[in-house]
Amino acid sequence: MDSFSKKLIAELEEMERAGRRLRNMSLARMMPYTSGNWQPPVDIYEAENALYVYVELAGVDKESMAVIADERQIRIKGVRHLPPQESIACVHQLEIELGAFDREITLPATVAVDQVSSVYTDGILVVTLPKSRKTCNVEIQIIQGE
Repeated sequence: MDSFSKKLIAELEEMERAGRRLRNMSLARMMPYTSGNWQPPVDIYEAENALYVYVELAGVDKESMAVIADERQIRIKGVRHLPPQESIACVHQLEIELGAFDREITLPATVAVDQVSSVYTDGILVVTLPKSRKTCNVEIQIIQGE
């Protein structure tokens, strides 16, 4: 690998680390969402033939989730509850988002919605969105102006 490629990869890795640090800051907790729902963190990866959306949903029951996709957008929604603890007398820290969540993501490419699939393992939802291979030309009629 040449020195330019190594430098580019190093810069991309630093951008990824910086992005994760910014995302983990509490700014989202300081600004209430208009819907009242929380939004789980999402990573999006692109391959030659597909997009991969990773959603962090630890503690969410698979049965409470829904994944809805169209050609340019995906929506993940559901509810997270923690198991009740009857012996709790005092709360010292609250950081885990609870209740309804709703996340809409605009996709960087058009996808084939009839081939979308998802897998939920160890608190991570992975949605695989094959890219649409539609490439068609449309002849546009030119109309004489006045």
